[in-house]
Amino acid sequence: MTSPPSGLVTALKHAPIGVAIFDRQMRYLAASRQFLIDQGLPGDTPLEGRLHYDVFPGIPPRWREVHAEALRDGVERSHPADAFPGPDGRTVWVRWRLAPWRDDAGEIGGLVLYTEVVTEAVETQLRIEAAEQRYRAVFDHAAIGVARVSPDGRMLEVNERFCEICGYPREELEGMTFQQITHPDDLAADLLLVRQVLAAQRQAFSLEKRYVTKGGAAVWVSLTVALVRKADGQPDYFVSMIEDIGARKAAEAEQARYEGQLRLMINELNHRVKNTLTTVQSMAAQTLRQGDDPAEAYEKFQARLLGLADVHGILTHEGWHGAPLQVVAERALAPFRPAQPGHVRIEGPQVWLQPPAALTMAMVLHELATNAVKYGSLSVDGGRIDLTWTIDGSALEVTWRESGGPPVRAPTRRGFGSRLIERGLGAELRGRARMDYAPDGLVCILQATAPPPPETAPLFEI
Repeated sequence: MTSPPSGLVTALKHAPIGVAIFDRQMRYLAASRQFLIDQGLPGDTPLEGRLHYDVFPGIPPRWREVHAEALRDGVERSHPADAFPGPDGRTVWVRWRLAPWRDDAGEIGGLVLYTEVVTEAVETQLRIEAAEQRYRAVFDHAAIGVARVSPDGRMLEVNERFCEICGYPREELEGMTFQQITHPDDLAADLLLVRQVLAAQRQAFSLEKRYVTKGGAAVWVSLTVALVRKADGQPDYFVSMIEDIGARKAAEAEQARYEGQLRLMINELNHRVKNTLTTVQSMAAQTLRQGDDPAEAYEKFQARLLGLADVHGILTHEGWHGAPLQVVAERALAPFRPAQPGHVRIEGPQVWLQPPAALTMAMVLHELATNAVKYGSLSVDGGRIDLTWTIDGSALEVTWRESGGPPVRAPTRRGFGSRLIERGLGAELRGRARMDYAPDGLVCILQATAPPPPETAPLFEI
């Protein structure tokens, strides 16, 4: 076969794709108009009899090798999209197929080249691939968690950050539903917003919610959800973006706790100031009502105020959660202890007093010690005081026992000290006092209720 039939050549010239037929020397036997146009030549350019390499002298050497190999081994070759430099310097993408044709004797008579310019399709695909790569780079390496979620809530695709926040491996999380990992207390609000988006009542929504990790811990996230729809408007998938806000939520909780503590402290301070002023007012009224010399009344009032201030110092040191009875007693009686050791003995088990009870106990002991200095065992050198207590459950019994002092006589009238002891014990310690004015020394037994010591640390370190 030296040349194709004329009818075939005519049909070939009008083929909608590029077709060229060559003999064994790569001389053109026929070519379609589309082939010429694709090669940048006029559609009526005569090519029959011309050598392919003369028509295109710049053809790369590799193509000469491809032609020679096909003529030698008779094997068809093809490429879905091969790059060629275009006349304007741009890359032209061509799909081609090179097949040997055989003569009547079965020998290879030449080659048939089929070509189709697919530049537009290839460039579109390249743009899609580049966009996919950019999407994948953003998706996989985003600093926030990103997921594609089906309309029924199934996780279609999640990035690494989403897995880190939710505490699940990717292969396990993909296939689960957001309903499975949402905290039960937050699920209803989330589902309501999802239904509104599916019903086109809103385009997207944001929500602060909790997920439950694989380990069972709750993690707070800021969630933003948008719906992607198909061309026909039907829901395709959700894009969910989450940010871990656990640190902010913890800070907010700590701030709320601090503000609550601050309000509690202010309220407690107001209560304490009011009670203190009431106590001072009562002390002043009772001291002045006794009709003593103004200088003596001032001295008594000042001593009582100093005793009150002293126990305030103890409570402040303990963060106003109370104080041990041992410390309250030692501080209250410190100004009355003689220089000689052993004249005042303080002994008893560990007992914790609430702030009001500690203040009352300190003032009771102060009044008892003041009377002992003026009229009792501490008014002489050899006098002695034994302050002891026992505790049985919450039942507290404190014994004040004087000895070695002058003979004791019961008072003819009840003074401020007696009233303070009775009222203070009844109001703050839910107890009572029994005074025994024995001739050899006063014995005062205080029976009260003591609560257990606190188990928590002070709200504020002072």
